[in-house]
Amino acid sequence: MILFGAAGFVIGFTMIGVGSSISAKVNYGNYNPVVLFTTPVIFGLITLILIISGITRLLINKFKSDYKLWSILGADSTQLAVLIGVQMGLMGMVGGFFGYFLAYPVVKKFYYWVRTNPEMTKFPMIDMKMQLSSLIITMIVLGLMIGILGLISARKIFSNIRHGHVLIKRVLLVLTWIWITAVYSGTIYVYSLFFKEPRSLMELFRSPTLENTYLQLLLVLIILMIMTINNSERIILPILVKSLSSWYPVKMIKTFQTAYWNVLEKREFLRNVTFPIFIFSLISSFFMYLAFDLANISTKRSLSEIFGTLTLFLGAPFLIILANVISLTMISSAERSSNTNLLNILGFTVKDLLFEKGIEASIYSVIVFIQGTIGNAILYIPILQASYYTHTQMKDGWFSITWIPMSAGIIVFVFIWFVDGFYIFKKIGMNNRKFTT
Repeated sequence: MILFGAAGFVIGFTMIGVGSSISAKVNYGNYNPVVLFTTPVIFGLITLILIISGITRLLINKFKSDYKLWSILGADSTQLAVLIGVQMGLMGMVGGFFGYFLAYPVVKKFYYWVRTNPEMTKFPMIDMKMQLSSLIITMIVLGLMIGILGLISARKIFSNIRHGHVLIKRVLLVLTWIWITAVYSGTIYVYSLFFKEPRSLMELFRSPTLENTYLQLLLVLIILMIMTINNSERIILPILVKSLSSWYPVKMIKTFQTAYWNVLEKREFLRNVTFPIFIFSLISSFFMYLAFDLANISTKRSLSEIFGTLTLFLGAPFLIILANVISLTMISSAERSSNTNLLNILGFTVKDLLFEKGIEASIYSVIVFIQGTIGNAILYIPILQASYYTHTQMKDGWFSITWIPMSAGIIVFVFIWFVDGFYIFKKIGMNNRKFTT
């Protein structure tokens, strides 16, 4: 529900701004507020599409006993997928309702800031209002989108569980490998273009300026990098987790082994946490370098304008990804802590269990940091090439590739440890009190 509320906030933000602009009849001209308010929803909904399958899978695992009962009563995989889609759609509508009202004061303050910015004073004065029509649109749009995405994800999950025809499986496997090969080859080819002669790149992209050429090339590279990491996560993540045992103080931390195997066992949760954050880290770094270095040199914009631009482009993805981490942690906490009672019987105290969950949270945060830093380093090299050929001096050095992954890792550590620790303390503490009484 937290994730759907965050998505409702983003859509409500847009609907209130667009609806108020249309009512005031200022939705035209160069300083059109509608364009300003549609930017967050575009980036926010793209992020939501990329992460919704993880939430769907965890919801199916959490309520699998209920769905198993429906299956016994005669429901097939399509009917179960429809049921899940309807349930998620209704939750999306509720999230849209609450998110809309939470967005209202933020919209007013944001637009006030826009009009007080020296470069944006030409935007028209608008009295932001909540309207019944924009509220209904927010609820319907989010409900339909969440419902359809949930239906598609659930149908895909049930299809993978169900044993299909051998020939169909082989064809799908061949197509998958063709797709993966094409993505990897495309990423390598686009990456190599940054080391070619600038004139040939301008001719290839048919762009009037070299700056615009590199901007288009960087956007293509980011999309291909996201697709590449999406196809590689199931292989990369276990390798990264296993590599931690070589430099973690295993002998000094007796709970490391249990935490280590818990993380490896719950690979789906690991992937659903790390992949969205990798996307956000990559896109954030791109906009950060673009705003503070490449684009800022020529436009000489103020710090407040740069901050507002980054907030406009990255605020919605950050909010949805943060809500995704919280939702995933809360939904899967009971499942990931299923061995708590057994460890308690074997002699683990509440303190030991809390420490073990702290080690688990640190593994997740370190993986987020390593993966994000590697991705940013790969992106930073072509950005350096672009700055060299465009005669732009980069203000941010190599250390800047660690800022966003480090911040994301700390946030992941805090939320996972807090939620799991609260679950452990509540469950084991209550069991111990019952035993003593």
